[in-house]
Amino acid sequence: MSYQVSIFIENKLGRLEKVTALLRDAEINIRSVHLNHSAKGWGVLNLVVSDPELAQRVLNEGGMSAALREIAVVEMADNPGGLNKLLAEVVRAGINFTNAYGRVVSDGDSAFFMIDIQDIPDAREKLTKVGLKIIPDLQVYGL
Repeated sequence: MSYQVSIFIENKLGRLEKVTALLRDAEINIRSVHLNHSAKGWGVLNLVVSDPELAQRVLNEGGMSAALREIAVVEMADNPGGLNKLLAEVVRAGINFTNAYGRVVSDGDSAFFMIDIQDIPDAREKLTKVGLKIIPDLQVYGL
């Protein structure tokens, strides 16, 4: 089961740099970043990192509000239409997601699509049934 670290972050100069400095000092590698604005100068920063549990602890100890959220990470083709084909399979599986983002893989042929879904265990089963490949944690975290 893979996790993203979700940080409630104020949209002020230096806040994002504080997050990255804390992770750098703990020797945690950031594998994927998704930042979105929510309301009234605040947002949510979702990170896939090399050690999510340690990242959560380091960020919370550093005064940030961080939580772990389970995600499903599936493989998709890294070519024109790759995301469309993947999304057609996600629809066929009957999965609706609340948040998603992607990351290209260094092999040049594939990419990862991180999906934040409410019912992860059931979603993984449904995604696998339609033939989508769930990426193992160590590969997601780049270890």
